[in-house]
Amino acid sequence: MDFKELTYVLALARNESITKAAQELYLTQPALTRFLQRLESNVGQPLFCRLGNRLVPTYAGEKYIERAQEILFLKKQLDEEMQDIAQNHRGQLRIGLSIFRSFSLLPKVLPAFTQRYPHVKLIIEEKDPPKLEESLIRGELDLAFFSLPVRRRELVTEIIRIEELMLLLPPQDPLINQAEPRPGCRYPWLDLSLLKDRLFILQKKDQRTRQITDQLFHDYNMTPNVILEIQNIDVSMALTAAGYGCSFTRDIHAVELQAYQPAPRCFSVGRERTLTHYAAAYRKGVYLPDYARGFIDLVRGQLSEKE
Repeated sequence: MDFKELTYVLALARNESITKAAQELYLTQPALTRFLQRLESNVGQPLFCRLGNRLVPTYAGEKYIERAQEILFLKKQLDEEMQDIAQNHRGQLRIGLSIFRSFSLLPKVLPAFTQRYPHVKLIIEEKDPPKLEESLIRGELDLAFFSLPVRRRELVTEIIRIEELMLLLPPQDPLINQAEPRPGCRYPWLDLSLLKDRLFILQKKDQRTRQITDQLFHDYNMTPNVILEIQNIDVSMALTAAGYGCSFTRDIHAVELQAYQPAPRCFSVGRERTLTHYAAAYRKGVYLPDYARGFIDLVRGQLSEKE
């Protein structure tokens, strides 16, 4: 079987353009066009049709793409098992995580991984969790790291760290004095209902932190007064330090708050406290080579240092 043929078709489907697919595959556009014409002639029907400027799979094309993904996935599994048996630790590992986590994790994890597995090529993708899940299902990623829950039952997860969601208040907010200690809470606990008139800086709706805080507001029957939606949690923390509004983050970032003077104040929040689970995810039934397990262990070790 010509695996290159399958790879070309998947590139066309992914890019929805012969020009872009050719660039990704390091081919000329005429060469890729001739390939597609020959393939469609061999299967006896078109696999793609043009919809405006987009190249869209036909019904036959969708079936071809589905089976091509399965075949290439099985081939990758076989290759990795053979490599592990040979104990050469050679291969390629495709990792997905959020932009914010990549900033805090990769500078420590990647050098340690490369030192341990110098012959493994790493490919890093930065996406939001729903897109990471889809990339795992399509076989475009081997591992992804994000906060639970997962939407797809085809995925297996391993909890890396249990984290607490923190409410951040500007350093001079008088509600700071309303907080109280509670058993099991890492920070002073503050009743969220007291903040019904406060302004909030929240993440975008497709981010996990935003989804968790939306559920929190729902539990309190509150509609937050949102002054700003922003993707970058670092910016939201800085804005809270400047008194612009209240925000949320995970306890893993508590140390970083000391960079702001005066620093935002941290509080446990929720009926008791609000916990989240940061996890590694991969496809059910997938063979994880030794170096993939090694990467998970390095991430777990890095996060445990921040306990």
